[in-house]
Amino acid sequence: MPTEGNTGYMPLIYDFMPVSAADYPGVVACTVFLPECNFRCPYCHNSPLVAGSPKGRVPESVFFEYLERRKKLIDGVCITGGEPTLWSDLPEFVLKLKKRGLKVKLDTNGSRPEILKELLNEGLIDYVAVDIKTRPERYGIFATDESQIAGVRESVELVRASKVDYEFRTTVHERIHSSEDFDAIGRWLSGAKRYVLQGYRFSEGVLDPAFCGKKPCDGALLERAKERLRASFGEVVIRN
Repeated sequence: MPTEGNTGYMPLIYDFMPVSAADYPGVVACTVFLPECNFRCPYCHNSPLVAGSPKGRVPESVFFEYLERRKKLIDGVCITGGEPTLWSDLPEFVLKLKKRGLKVKLDTNGSRPEILKELLNEGLIDYVAVDIKTRPERYGIFATDESQIAGVRESVELVRASKVDYEFRTTVHERIHSSEDFDAIGRWLSGAKRYVLQGYRFSEGVLDPAFCGKKPCDGALLERAKERLRASFGEVVIRN
C-alpha cells in the first residue's frame, strides 16, 4: 500500500475501461484505474479502490498489449483512481504511454503536488482534472490530514501556472455543498479557465451510502451553482 511520501514501485493496474469517449474531453481514450486513495469522500463511487488494500489484477504487460492492439482506435489514456499520485513511480508509467504517442489525462485530488509538479515539468501530461471537493476551510470532510489541504492549494497554483489544458471540478451533493461554498470556491479559483459541476448519482460502490442516500443531485442545484460561479471562470460546465 502506498504512503503519502513514497512507494518506490507501481502497483498492478486495478482495472481499465477499454474505450471511453467521456473521460477525456475530445479524445477517444482508455481509462486506467490505480488503487488506493488518501481521501475519504462519502459519495465516492469507486470505494473498492479506496477501502482496504485491493491488489492489482491487471498486469502492466496485459494493459500495454491491449493498447498496442488498439493503437488505431485509442488516442489517449485517462489515469484515474483511487488517487494516482500516491504512486511515486507514476511518472515512469506515464512516460511509457507518451513514448507510444498517446495523450495523457490525469485525474487527481491534488494532495501530492510534488508528483504533479514532476509530471508538468517533464511535459508528461496533456490534460489534468483537479477535484475541488469544497472550499478549503471545509476540506476536513474529505481529507485525512491537514497537509493534504495545503497540497491541494499548491496543486491548484501549479496547474494554473502551467501551459497544460485543465479543469477544476466538483461532485455536488446537497448534504455537503451550499451556496456559500460555491461563492468561496469562486473567490478561491477566480480567473481559472474551466470549472465543471458533476451531480452526485448513487451507485452500488458508493463509499458511504447511508450518508449519501439514493437520491441524485437536483439539477436545479447545479444550475444555481453554475449561475453563482459564471463570473469567476472562463467556462462553467455541468457534466453528467
